[in-house]
Amino acid sequence: MISRRMFIGGSAALAGSSLMARAAEPAGQAFSTVATDSIEEAPRRIPVVQTCDVCVLGGSCTGVFAAVRAAQLGAKVALVEKQNAFGGVAASALVNIWHKLDSNLQKKPIIGGLTKQVIDRLMAIDAAAKSTRSPGFIINTDELKIELDKLVMDNRITPYLHTFYTAAQAENGTIKAVIIENKSGRQALRAKVFIDATGDGDLARDAGIPFTIRDGNQPPTTCAEISGMPDSLAGLIDAHRQEFNLAKDAGWHAAIPGTEVARLYAMTHVFNVNAADANQLSAAEIEGRRQVRAYMDIARKYGGKKSKPCLLDIGSSIGIRETRSFQARYTLTEEDVLSCRRFPDAIANGTYHVDVHDPKTGVFKFKEPRGDFYQIPLSTMVNDKVRNLVLAGRAISADRGAFGAVRVMVNLNQTGEAAGVTAALAASQDKAVPAVDAQAVRDHLSKLGAIIIPAS
Repeated sequence: MISRRMFIGGSAALAGSSLMARAAEPAGQAFSTVATDSIEEAPRRIPVVQTCDVCVLGGSCTGVFAAVRAAQLGAKVALVEKQNAFGGVAASALVNIWHKLDSNLQKKPIIGGLTKQVIDRLMAIDAAAKSTRSPGFIINTDELKIELDKLVMDNRITPYLHTFYTAAQAENGTIKAVIIENKSGRQALRAKVFIDATGDGDLARDAGIPFTIRDGNQPPTTCAEISGMPDSLAGLIDAHRQEFNLAKDAGWHAAIPGTEVARLYAMTHVFNVNAADANQLSAAEIEGRRQVRAYMDIARKYGGKKSKPCLLDIGSSIGIRETRSFQARYTLTEEDVLSCRRFPDAIANGTYHVDVHDPKTGVFKFKEPRGDFYQIPLSTMVNDKVRNLVLAGRAISADRGAFGAVRVMVNLNQTGEAAGVTAALAASQDKAVPAVDAQAVRDHLSKLGAIIIPAS
């Protein structure tokens, strides 16, 4: 199993004005290599392509929503995304389920804001629908890309697509700039405040925020849109998996709004991989696509004459569930989720159950909340080590059980909105992020259409 290890200080710590070196990741069991040779890169001047109030790294829905909320509060915003489109796991990995927006017991809306706005817009063009299999919604993820483009452009956010974050420049606990690379070469972005919505917490790691990689992270899945598959696919995979070199596993599938021809399939996991390690991630992408072909071949051979699988789309990136786990002022616990604990600095509400995918079998280990809904506090997104960084999305601080619940998109979208408001307030008030008043964040979110439950 991947060993548990804490990264504090060292090459990832903030030191002077030097570029932050990437801390080595745990080796894992497979695919990882260690460099035994090196070259020396000559010093060079890096052009600053933009100076802004807020820079968001990662253009998932979490990152887009963060950028939108910051812009709506008057901030000048840059949004950096490595893919060719915004939307993250929804758009690039094809995951098309957004879970319910209502509470468990009172059946009242507890999630609104940009999540509800985007769902409404997609439903207006038949690109989203209520799910018939589980509470929540299914969405057309390609239509989502276009909707997110519109949000970005309507709010005058500067987009950087096909752009990789590569390093940070920091001094005395403050990030001064980030280094990016794209078709125009190596460039720098300066900002007053930065939001890490990279999923893996790449900037947080380089800025020196302590993290662990838990033993047995939830394994990732490659999703695909396929037509002509038999209804009995899951049983066929289980019966014939050894012939096609598939492990004992668990999966799911869902309809795609607007078509009855194809479905979204997430039938397998790539086990024993640390997706925050470059070599292991490369191998996982290839293995995930092999698995899709394998269960399509099972359907071709054993699915009957009516089974004519046709691969229409496959995720341009594997769907990553879990990598680094960061420290913050507060770490949300499984008991917080299951007991539906209320927080005075709550910025998000959720009902999705604890759902931890077993690292060996892929089985979904569910635990149900004992109350109406749980909350995510702002303190899970703030670390005192770096004064101008906000954590959002998968980088927020949560233990294994709590993370199994909060990691789904309708929850993480809300952390994006809160991160954008927090960053905009810090930038406009010239405050450190930890000094921003949580109630002010809650008040602004409420005014912007988010559902904020008054502290009891």
